[in-house]
Amino acid sequence: MELRHLRYFVTLAEARSFTRAAERLGISQPTLSHQVKQLEALLGTVLFDRLARSADLTAAGRVFKPFCERILKELDAGVLAVSELEGLMRGTLQMAVFHSFSTSLLGPVLSQFAAQYPGVHVVARLLPRVEMERDLVEGKLDLAVAYASDNNEHIVAEKLFEEELVLVVGSTHPLASRTKVPMHALADLPLVLLTQEFGARQLIGRFFDTIGVTPHIVLEMNAIEPILSTVQNAPLASVLSAGAVGKIAGIRAIRLVDPTPRRFAAILWRREGHRTAAATRMAEMIRAAYRDRGTARKKARGSASR
Repeated sequence: MELRHLRYFVTLAEARSFTRAAERLGISQPTLSHQVKQLEALLGTVLFDRLARSADLTAAGRVFKPFCERILKELDAGVLAVSELEGLMRGTLQMAVFHSFSTSLLGPVLSQFAAQYPGVHVVARLLPRVEMERDLVEGKLDLAVAYASDNNEHIVAEKLFEEELVLVVGSTHPLASRTKVPMHALADLPLVLLTQEFGARQLIGRFFDTIGVTPHIVLEMNAIEPILSTVQNAPLASVLSAGAVGKIAGIRAIRLVDPTPRRFAAILWRREGHRTAAATRMAEMIRAAYRDRGTARKKARGSASR
């Protein structure tokens, strides 16, 4: 079995057409067909259902595909690592970011990185944490910035900052004038929450379980912006990360107490994966941005206490 077999297989699996795959690879269709048949002979199984106008993976093909992708990803990382020994910074950096990206420090960091390293093409995607962790483990991402969990042995988390979850209401809500609300009071509120795949939703669920409260959930949404818009214009409430709320007209963020739900944001890495120079430098810049913000906040608190 040779590497070209794996590249041809993955390209065909993505294109689902011998014609399109051959065009992408720059080879003839008969050559591609011959190479795929060679691979199937080596494996002793059929990898594609060859239909009139498409080539769909068989059950064996679907099992084989992620292994091929990881092998090719590691090979590309090895080639890049060799080039980095010569001081090169180029290629593509695949990363994922949390859904409160727009109110975070990541935007300026990405802009600064692009200006300093124009040879690196950065692809940053908003993903739920479950998808981030899956793509990291499969080698589809170089790094991610997310609210960390403790349930994936294949992921390493570098803590960036700690953040509270807050009660979010519109300015006309009966609780809008409050500075804090006990967690058990949420049992009586109609809530709009993120859907179950989000870490914030899972975390608040664990806090509800801990204090024996069954929340009254009337709506679930898979993005923060529509939740804020809904809460802003209705007698409803939500629970979100303080950083996701920011300062928005018509929105109030109220501290939750007894207990106060907290979590921390982190840079996530695949435990056994190669860290490219581009990914390492991006992580350094992200750490520096949040470290500087923390220092500025401490100075501001110190000045206010004098």
